[in-house]
Amino acid sequence: MSDIYTGMQPVDPHKLFSLFEKGDEEVYKEHGVEDALKNPYVLMGMVLEGMENYQLMDIMYMHKYPEKYKNVRRITKFKYFSKLYGYLTRIDSTKFESIYKIGESFEIGNVFKGLDDLRDFFELIEHYEKCAVIKKYQDLLIEANYAL
Repeated sequence: MSDIYTGMQPVDPHKLFSLFEKGDEEVYKEHGVEDALKNPYVLMGMVLEGMENYQLMDIMYMHKYPEKYKNVRRITKFKYFSKLYGYLTRIDSTKFESIYKIGESFEIGNVFKGLDDLRDFFELIEHYEKCAVIKKYQDLLIEANYAL
């Protein structure tokens, strides 16, 4: 049976998450609301949604294409998590009010867990500068939780 019928096409790490790479940003741009991409709630939402999407896609590809996906899994995760980190760095971490409201807008435990998973990944590959940035956001969320 050919690959067309079995669905066994090669897994390309550069195209694997192309749908999600375009996703949120393209939708905002297409609808002329690019300014929303400067909003800390929108950006944090993109990070959190991206973490959830990655987990689902990872499970799906490991289940459906275990051998082929294993070959590109690490580079795919690096590429995807780096993009999510880029969204995070767009949030002005010097404004406590923004982080405080993010803690009110999203379940603070979910935000912290999503950031922790992102930080754990970068710690594993020894990108400690990124870990420090992510940790700063986590610390602000903890402070915001005490202020509630």
